[in-house]
Amino acid sequence: MGDHDGHSIEACSRVWQTLRLAHDRVARRLGTELARDCALSPNEFDLLLYLRLHAAEEVRIGSVLEAVPLSQPALSRLVARLEARGLLARSAAAGDGRAVLLGLTDAGAALADRAAAIHAQVVQETLTGKFTEAEQAELLRTLDQICR
Repeated sequence: MGDHDGHSIEACSRVWQTLRLAHDRVARRLGTELARDCALSPNEFDLLLYLRLHAAEEVRIGSVLEAVPLSQPALSRLVARLEARGLLARSAAAGDGRAVLLGLTDAGAALADRAAAIHAQVVQETLTGKFTEAEQAELLRTLDQICR
């Protein structure tokens, strides 16, 4: 394989596979730990974490789609499951009865905090703990460039 627009196909393939494998390693371990210790799926964790990080704001259900990669119907089912477990509550937005707001209950906030601690430990043990602080900062800068 050769170059395409100045980038080696081999190098691009290697970057993609390495990034995917690193993600998969963290995601598998995180899924196992969250299921065992918190009875949460990765998507449930992502939603609780998003709500925890935005606790001071009115969170409309549509804005959660940026954090949880699901279709609107799948997200609605996920919200219903977490609501049934007493972890979050839905309410109507003031002045717009059609808009649905989401917020954590006290139990949801406590579980989100516990799950976030597990998440941090898993990321540290499987990913960031392998790097010096300078390497971690460089990795974050590099990944931020991807996400822009």
